Amino acid sequence: MAELIFEPVIDSPLLRHLEDAQVLLSGQTHPGVVIKEIHGRSLVLVTRRQNMELKWGERIDAALVKNTVVASGTRTWHWYGPGIWLVCSSGLEEGQLSVELETQLGGVASVVELSHARSILSLSGPKALSALAKLCSLDLHPKIFAAGSCANTTMHHMTVHIARVPGRDDFELHVMRGFAVSLCEALVSASAEYGYRFEC
Repeated sequence: MAELIFEPVIDSPLLRHLEDAQVLLSGQTHPGVVIKEIHGRSLVLVTRRQNMELKWGERIDAALVKNTVVASGTRTWHWYGPGIWLVCSSGLEEGQLSVELETQLGGVASVVELSHARSILSLSGPKALSALAKLCSLDLHPKIFAAGSCANTTMHHMTVHIARVPGRDDFELHVMRGFAVSLCEALVSASAEYGYRFEC
């Protein structure tokens, strides 16, 4: 008897509910806000264990600071809370990042795979800050929330991790997969008066 193997197909939750769209204002050639879903990103939650600061320092090269995003090789480390980081990387096989981190940090930290538990959005454009100001209580002005900053906040009653990754001119938003559609709808509504483009 042939063995049945079930391989779940994990796609974007946005593709089932939303379509690419662009709404420009009269006389506008480029939208004020561009909302894009980021695909192909590996995401892992790393939690340092108690009393492991010394061994942690021996295994992690990057200087990880509160409320900052730090690039280390092909990875970016987002501060997520005391002793907790979101680690992102692109272009890897499924599960590869968590295996690499477990090998590197075994006995020092707990590693949880989140690649399919989160959706990641990019918000850019000259009016991106104005749109975000409608949904987020944080002061996101570049003088306060400069490139390399990150924080956990709420938007439209949803928990969101927001970051400005060094070397990029956009805001990166991480949200639980089940809330991705609701967050996109809130962002589209907040961006409507500026003209927007949405890509999923």
